[in-house]
Amino acid sequence: MPSALRPMPIGDTGGSIVNLREHNLSRILAALVSSGPLSRAELASRCGLGVTALTKLIADLRERDLVVEAAEVAAPGRGRPTSPIALAGHRWAVAGLMLDRRSIGMSVGTLDGTVLSFEELPVPDGTDGIEAYLPHLAAALERAVGICHAGGRQLLAVELGIAGAADSGAGEVVRSIVNGWSRFPLRDTVHGMLGALPRGVAGTVLVNLDRETNYAMLARIHRSGPEARERTVAYLGGRYAVSGGIFSRSTVEHGSSGLAGEFGHVVVDPTGRQCWCGRRGCVETRLGLAGLYERCSGREGYGSLAALAAKRGRMLDELLARADEGDSLVLSQLGEAGRWLGITVDTVAAVINPQDFIVDGYVARLRRYVELPARRQLDSIGALPSISALRLRFEDGSEQPLHRGMLLAAAQAVVAEPSIAAT
Repeated sequence: MPSALRPMPIGDTGGSIVNLREHNLSRILAALVSSGPLSRAELASRCGLGVTALTKLIADLRERDLVVEAAEVAAPGRGRPTSPIALAGHRWAVAGLMLDRRSIGMSVGTLDGTVLSFEELPVPDGTDGIEAYLPHLAAALERAVGICHAGGRQLLAVELGIAGAADSGAGEVVRSIVNGWSRFPLRDTVHGMLGALPRGVAGTVLVNLDRETNYAMLARIHRSGPEARERTVAYLGGRYAVSGGIFSRSTVEHGSSGLAGEFGHVVVDPTGRQCWCGRRGCVETRLGLAGLYERCSGREGYGSLAALAAKRGRMLDELLARADEGDSLVLSQLGEAGRWLGITVDTVAAVINPQDFIVDGYVARLRRYVELPARRQLDSIGALPSISALRLRFEDGSEQPLHRGMLLAAAQAVVAEPSIAAT
């Protein structure tokens, strides 16, 4: 299921009248997700539809409880008040589950972006391997469905965030070292869990999974406004290890098997240290939190990625505190990390040629110490076409956009398949 901000084209070979109608319904919903409530004239213009066709399509969407007519809005000097069309928030719901090793972050929201609930559901210590994890995932799904039903809503779509590599198209976890999973058919498994719930939801819920970084990227771009969603964007994030994503032509680019944008394992220093992935000189070895911590403290940054995930906050706070106090070793190491950030930005930009490069996650929290060295490194390279017009932007590094992005992606899954609301 694509995580696009607009529906995919139906293709050059055409399709049935039903397919065309669903495609046009999807276009209307996509416009509302992207821009919020719009007048009928604005919708007709954006979707390239005539007034008569648009009226019938909106009637269909209203019958499915996917859109409503908002309160009349008087436009000064423009005659009669208008009733904008808006996404409905009263009947349907979507959910996101971030599958961490020791917790499941569960968010439930509506198609119009309202967050109904967020909970961190603990996963007990000693829960190792996917088979031991599955009962906790099933309980989280049942909890999400229960929240929906308690509010008089039906769950339409679920997004599953993976700390690691995921093949969204195949619905598989490719590899999650943190959780100890590999090559597992998670989407089919979750479909089975939903079908077993005694709430009449079998066969009515869209299920997708993706790398957590893609969800965070989606939220950041969506918040930047409609213009940002038409650009090509490179994203460097990660909560404790360097990850990334690519956004182009209004969609998340997944590559052939869902791994596009793993910038943490781009080799920038072939004679450098060995990365935990087995190769030498990955961006992770120069910019990763564990390596930074080890070089600044003389203590091992992590015994495993699972341990790193658990103590990332303490490690980052310690580095920032020492830097704020003027610790020369930490300042020197962060400055060097900034230089390698610049090298990474240039390397990625040469391949992808993005208009925007967003730095987020724990690296963004180090901004006041790494941004200037990164920009100096880029300036020293010269005005190459790939970076001469590049906009380098730092976010605040918070983890909240991850959950927001999962709800956005779930809503987009419904946008891409509006027939789900007619079942």
